Amino acid sequence: ACGLCTVTSTRVTRASASATSAIIAAASTAASAPEGASALFAVEFRTGPAWDPAKKPQDQPHFREHSQNLRRLRDAGHLLIGARYGDKGLVVLAAASEAAARTMVEADPSVQHGTFAYQLNAFHPFYGGCVQPPGAR
Repeated sequence: ACGLCTVTSTRVTRASASATSAIIAAASTAASAPEGASALFAVEFRTGPAWDPAKKPQDQPHFREHSQNLRRLRDAGHLLIGARYGDKGLVVLAAASEAAARTMVEADPSVQHGTFAYQLNAFHPFYGGCVQPPGAR
């Protein structure tokens, strides 16, 4: 772990506790960004037009493939952190460019088939912690 990610308050809501746990777990296991990944991108996932509100998330079309894609990106060192908040998901990707980050997200079958939609933005940490810009030590 980076040593900066600690929970200092005993008054933590259930949602923030889950997000904090996900951040700490991701930070403690994240590999350094892969060669050529010089920028960070925040990807917010939300339900897409093919989402069926009558089904549980794990029963949605292409949900398993979505999880596999995120695992593949994590294993390759591109996915630095991931969390859920409310009805959305957020991942931070390390990539060489915005186009490269979009290619990673659009390879996800759940995005291709509309189970999830996404918004991608450049991510510029202004206060260092567990998520550092590529190349920062």
